[in-house]
Amino acid sequence: MTKPDQTLPEHFKAQRGWINDPNGLVYFDGRYHLLYQHYPEGLTWGPMHWGHAVSSDLNQWQHKPIALEPDEQGMCFSGSAIVDWKDDSGLFDGQAGLIAFYTAHRDKKGFDRGYEQDQCIAYSSDSGETWTKYSNNPVLSNPGFSDFRDPKVFWHEESQHWIMCLATRQTISFYRSKNLLDWSFCSEFGEGQGAHEWHPWECPDLFELITEEGQTAWVLVVGIGMTPDIHYGSYTQYFIGDFDGVQFTNRNSADTVLLLDEGRDYYATQSWSDAPNNQRLAISWFSNWRYANELPCSVTNGQMTLPRQLKLIESADGLRVAQQFACRSEAEVIQPTDSIRLNKGKHQSTQFNLNDGESAYFASNDEEHRIEIKRIEERYQISIGRSVNTVDDELNRHFSHQYSRDLSVNGPLNVEWIFSEAGLEMLLADGLMSITQRSFPEHP
Repeated sequence: MTKPDQTLPEHFKAQRGWINDPNGLVYFDGRYHLLYQHYPEGLTWGPMHWGHAVSSDLNQWQHKPIALEPDEQGMCFSGSAIVDWKDDSGLFDGQAGLIAFYTAHRDKKGFDRGYEQDQCIAYSSDSGETWTKYSNNPVLSNPGFSDFRDPKVFWHEESQHWIMCLATRQTISFYRSKNLLDWSFCSEFGEGQGAHEWHPWECPDLFELITEEGQTAWVLVVGIGMTPDIHYGSYTQYFIGDFDGVQFTNRNSADTVLLLDEGRDYYATQSWSDAPNNQRLAISWFSNWRYANELPCSVTNGQMTLPRQLKLIESADGLRVAQQFACRSEAEVIQPTDSIRLNKGKHQSTQFNLNDGESAYFASNDEEHRIEIKRIEERYQISIGRSVNTVDDELNRHFSHQYSRDLSVNGPLNVEWIFSEAGLEMLLADGLMSITQRSFPEHP
């Protein structure tokens, strides 16, 4: 067994107030920028600002002033950020600069009520220290969608265009531009594909990955809420496919639902643009819309997961996304037993060689978190449980759960986990399955 340095990275949270979706993830001038949905004046969701933090290593974060605030065009809903390396926008006098894309959301007045959403930009000429909203916003007006939000923008080398992915009701719409200011519609994906429910799709991301063997595929990430088949609140699904700069095509059957995480608290996943060494680094909101506004807290409500590196692998079921922790701490390797205690402040790993019918059990000391792994022929059944006992019966129902998932792995099973005050993050089968569950706040 090895006992490496167990100094764990921190789960990012605001200094005060509410946070949810990660936004504007971009690497520039030696720093990772993490912008995020933020309401500084309350502990539940409210008028959305963009908070801002930076890190040189994804382990420790430095808080920066609020980047974007609501104005006459509305609240600042989710979006992304890019480096305009060649000054395609003409906003930087020929130099490189940062551009953030966000949705301006405003509630309608009068009897029709509802809301309006348009796409706007803000830019920074000083490496993200200050942000200026574009004087000619919006850069993309709503063509008539009831939901038209969460722009994810990236450069597509093959087509030589900037691409914008937008959540449009139950689909993702694609736009493209040469100058980041004028956008034209390309295509729409999603009708009859994957998981759907009454709540619109949210927080898209699109990127290309390559396996170690050289296979490539495009990964489209989409946030979903409660569905007829998944009753656990907000989840993040993904599609494996192809993208030619205009249209995304799903390689799997339309009814295939792939989840980035099998736990309850891994939502609104976004990846960093321009990350070093072409890595695909991502982070998610460490909570769930089912209960996020109900949790007891006093100073801040909400935090992010630890950053992950996303990889493409060939699994028994085809191409899938696998995850690795993107932190510098090294896992302590422990001996496998049929019962393992989850100790806070630990980054650990082990490998199980279970025979058919044998099980292994993980549990926190208070039994709040419970994971059972059972070998069934050429697969593993993963039972995921969490319980809490509060005076609020509805919160108990929303936060507590017990369900099972199958993992198609024939042979030994590697398990790695980080357990902290924030909660449990567990990766199985070299990251083929991820289980992320926050802990119930002990000290509101």
